Amino acid sequence: MWRCAILLAVTLGLALAGSHSARAEVAAHQSTSALPFSNGFGAGIYDASSHRVTGFRDHLYARWDASTPSHDLLYDFYFGLRAGGINTWLSDRPVAEAGYDPRSGIVRVVQEHAGLRATQYFFAPFSVNAPVLVAVVEVENTSAAPMADAALFAIQNLHVGSGAEATAGEHITWQDGAYEERGALGLVVQVPVPAPAVFAASPDNPWQAVNAGGHMTSRTDSGVTDDAVAGFEWDLSGLLPGESKTFAVILAHDAGGQRSAVNAALSPVAEKSASELLAGARADWSQFFSRAQAPEGLSAGEAAVYDQQLAVLRMAQVREPAPARGQIVASVPPGKWNIAWVRDQSYATFALIDAGLFAEARDALAFLLDGDAGHYVCCDAGGGPYVGRDYAISVVRYFGNGVEESDSNQNGPNVEFDGFGLTLMALDAYLSRTGDSAFIDDHAGAIFGGTADVLVSLIEPDTGLVRADSSIWETHWDGGGRRHHTFTQATSVAGLWAAARLAEKTGRTDDAARYSAAAATVAEAIAAHLVDPRNQVLRGSVEETDLYLDAAAIEAFNWGVLAGDGDIAKATLDAFRTSLWNPVTGHGYRRNDDGGEYDLREWI
Repeated sequence: MWRCAILLAVTLGLALAGSHSARAEVAAHQSTSALPFSNGFGAGIYDASSHRVTGFRDHLYARWDASTPSHDLLYDFYFGLRAGGINTWLSDRPVAEAGYDPRSGIVRVVQEHAGLRATQYFFAPFSVNAPVLVAVVEVENTSAAPMADAALFAIQNLHVGSGAEATAGEHITWQDGAYEERGALGLVVQVPVPAPAVFAASPDNPWQAVNAGGHMTSRTDSGVTDDAVAGFEWDLSGLLPGESKTFAVILAHDAGGQRSAVNAALSPVAEKSASELLAGARADWSQFFSRAQAPEGLSAGEAAVYDQQLAVLRMAQVREPAPARGQIVASVPPGKWNIAWVRDQSYATFALIDAGLFAEARDALAFLLDGDAGHYVCCDAGGGPYVGRDYAISVVRYFGNGVEESDSNQNGPNVEFDGFGLTLMALDAYLSRTGDSAFIDDHAGAIFGGTADVLVSLIEPDTGLVRADSSIWETHWDGGGRRHHTFTQATSVAGLWAAARLAEKTGRTDDAARYSAAAATVAEAIAAHLVDPRNQVLRGSVEETDLYLDAAAIEAFNWGVLAGDGDIAKATLDAFRTSLWNPVTGHGYRRNDDGGEYDLREWI
């Protein structure tokens, strides 16, 4: 199974953009209702189908280590309106618009009720170095008369307690202009901007009060209770036609339960009005895009998708202190692959380098090179080696703390060698664009001895190929799972070429010659062992001799391991079009010809 952070960006960029397709038998359609936002510390999720925020994660990654999962601190959060004495929660109102502010990770949602329009913005400000969720709502009177008996409500159903649902033993208190909600998972401070007319909490459930058509009741202390809920109410009575007012709610988390830590983290946004909070977030995203480069000649639609890809890549990178800093999760929550795979992170790093976002790329590479790998040297079920020597880059992925992780099933762990070559390629691309040879020198041991030399050691004397592995489709190690995958062979050649260039540029001429020779050996072996002599089609692995088409093999041509305009490339592309083309949509390719449900899906 293969994930890539940038794939989610494509989905999100197109999901809410409408539908049209001239060629497709199945029209383009919305494929997700989740709109995530993140600042690299935590992540929030607005769900356009349920009309509410449905998640607030305390970390971007799934687990700190094997025994410490990250947590979702929020059941739901949303606004409500009162107009002419009639209450409604916006979770019960249709969504007129939902998507992202252009060139940003700021979610924008528009809903209406009885002459009031609520334009809502949900984001995690990058100026705050902590898990934070900011909701800004601009309420406009769109009617022809002043608003009578009107109000804005907000309800925050946090889960910071203990038990299976994290609801046991919660305690809400009003302190220094904000609610503090405490429990086993720490502290979430809930800051209303500006100060509300009413601040409500359990046991006077604010949801029930509004749902019954009334007003909330202020309470300073909920007592220790299960499933505590808090809410705010602001008066809108007298709002003139065309007039608008802006409000905000800030949620910020500290696992240690310290209000002082939350206050320090929120200092960059403290004392700001709701409008200033939104303006600051927009200015930050504008500054980010001012550093980014785009390919020339993009259409308006292509530019919009490209921008959204970059926004998601930014939100997918962890900004916590080392050892977590720099990792890029393969999908932003609620995508379940919020884990740093070497392969996915390498492709994401290529994108950052291409976009000129060198600081982010440097952080991503530093995370890989400084991580704690080397846990799969030896030995498999038969007593044989996995990698067979110390190595610097994980064979699959990382926990949030930078320690190597693999997943296992009845066929043993996944042990993948393609990440070695991909990391070397990303390093070469970084050095070529930045000239930052000091970074290469600082990590020379991990780059050359811990990665390039490891690849050389994996080359089989009898075949010239890199030893069989689990590779891109994560086929696991035992039971016939590991194979001589074309994808790993191609990454090894391209990675060794990259290592040779890195060595040459940093004065390691003997190493450069050795890496070049090793790359030539594997390249020749690919042509000898992986091309079907009957039709000149490049197979997915040595072991697959019948149904052997693998779309990932295209990288052998993209990277010049085999000639992109040669007979093998033409025959392989023809075979892909004949057997992997997706007839259901009329465009795109399936990932391979294995025939399973996952394999038959379109693969970007």
